Amino acid sequence: MRLSALLVRYRPALFRCPPLLLVCLLSQVLYAQTPAPSAQADAQAPLKVAITPSPFGYLDKQGHSRGIRPDLIRAATKLLDREVEFIHMPYLRAVHELKTGAIDITYGVESKGSLSLPTGVVTPTAAHSILPLSLYSVANRGIKIQQWSQTNEYSIGTVIPASVDQRPEYLAQGNIHYFQDSFGLTKALMAKRIDLVTLDPVSARIISKVLGAKLERIFDYGSLQKFPLFSPVSPRMHNAIALCQDFIAARIELFDSGVYKAVLTANEMDFVMPYYNQQEHATSCRISRP
Repeated sequence: MRLSALLVRYRPALFRCPPLLLVCLLSQVLYAQTPAPSAQADAQAPLKVAITPSPFGYLDKQGHSRGIRPDLIRAATKLLDREVEFIHMPYLRAVHELKTGAIDITYGVESKGSLSLPTGVVTPTAAHSILPLSLYSVANRGIKIQQWSQTNEYSIGTVIPASVDQRPEYLAQGNIHYFQDSFGLTKALMAKRIDLVTLDPVSARIISKVLGAKLERIFDYGSLQKFPLFSPVSPRMHNAIALCQDFIAARIELFDSGVYKAVLTANEMDFVMPYYNQQEHATSCRISRP
């Protein structure tokens, strides 16, 4: 309860109280308005951000967090006057840690008809980026596919951040093989252990450059939307929805000031810009539901 409301509530008693009692009453009110020291410390502690291995964010050989995702998160949280700590982990573990409050922020993915965002976490109503999902092969394999049903004769590698019971039916068929990250996926393709891989164009382009693989885009079958996710129970933030809104405002400022483009250029990823949502002014935040 606010101090002003408490004063109104107890005004008659205050006028009847002797001076010493008046001091006691006011001291109790003021004490109630002061957060516990541990709560104040937690609220100023660095935000813990989970980074899942991908071309967007990774650990370099020196153990430093690299990529456009860590760089953009650093820039956004700097505008919010918050320090940040990156922790690298698989996606499903990151979602679990987010729900328990062990971490504060991660990125989730949603794909129509196949993947849904985790429930019970805070997220914007609009995706931060939308990427097409496609099947790729090693160049010049001569594979022709016009619909998913034609893939049955091929072995397909994919990275799907979902538990077994949440995987879509078309990715549960016997010729699908699951990998921990896109680099392992593409290495298996180059070694001819699989025929096709599911990738977005950004991952495909980066992996082609890093691994020296010549990939051919065969068939577009869906899209991948990426959202920042915020923990609703973290001790390091007082209000997850408010932090989500502030995060959106920071991203808008980064776009308007040219910082977003500068970060992409520094990472040699200018080609990613068209996939980002640059019109977030009408976006709000909510707790995700089933």
